[in-house]
Amino acid sequence: MEFSAELSRLMKGDILRDEPLRKHTSFMIGGPADFFVRPKTEQDLVILLGLAKAHGVPLMVIGLGTNLLVGDGGIRGLVMDLSSACHQLEERPDGLRAGSGVSVTELLDFCSRQQWGGLEFMAGIPGSVGGAVRVNAGAWDESIGQLLRTIRGYDLSGQAVSLESSQLHFRYRQSDLSADLVIAEVDFSLTRTTRQVIEARINDFLRRRSSQPTRQRSAGCVFKNPPGKAAGKLIEESGCKGLRVGDAEVSRAHANFIVNRGGATAVQVRQLMEKVHARVKKQFGIDLEREILLVGEE
Repeated sequence: MEFSAELSRLMKGDILRDEPLRKHTSFMIGGPADFFVRPKTEQDLVILLGLAKAHGVPLMVIGLGTNLLVGDGGIRGLVMDLSSACHQLEERPDGLRAGSGVSVTELLDFCSRQQWGGLEFMAGIPGSVGGAVRVNAGAWDESIGQLLRTIRGYDLSGQAVSLESSQLHFRYRQSDLSADLVIAEVDFSLTRTTRQVIEARINDFLRRRSSQPTRQRSAGCVFKNPPGKAAGKLIEESGCKGLRVGDAEVSRAHANFIVNRGGATAVQVRQLMEKVHARVKKQFGIDLEREILLVGEE
């Protein structure tokens, strides 16, 4: 039986063919996925992994589509959204457990209600828990990897995988997590405090982000900060603020963001990134490292 027929027969959830990924990314850019699937339960996720493996279909988890530039040609194979299958939030004795499909905003709301402190620095960072863990998201010298106790997930054949903190190695905006690991849920080790303290810290971090173009379509920071430097400052001092290629523009609010002014393509964003990189390299001799992930076909 062909893959699409087996998929429809065995799995519950949304199954879309040739789905434009611009509908599922914060940039609102990206060509079609052969299959875009939102499994309903974790059991459906395991079925999906087994089917993809058996039929040799490439698979990618897209999360909430932040920190991502999808090529205009789209993605061949299967793109998976875990916002339904992995959406649990529950307290643990020393913190909480969160599904990988939970948004960072939902995670912080839950922390505030249940009075668990430690993750407030994540305020204003878009995306899902799974995506944040994979890239070790953070701000102001704090990162999500510092608070992880365990990760549970599956390999690409659907076999369960569990990793303890001693096996987890995180660096600035990087992790050693295998590309073949599909994260299902994570346990955070947090500290009891009051809702008032948590909300005050969240508001403080949000104020610090007030210069960022949060109301425009972007994928977050484009480049990583070099050691001891701020990428946004380097880009601004290189004269790149407001630089455009088509509808892709270096934000006039914060130079380390590229915004989609309406009809930007992935090619235009990539060309603009190359221009910014070249100007900073020429001005300061610094080779900026990309933070945004580039996936899919041109």
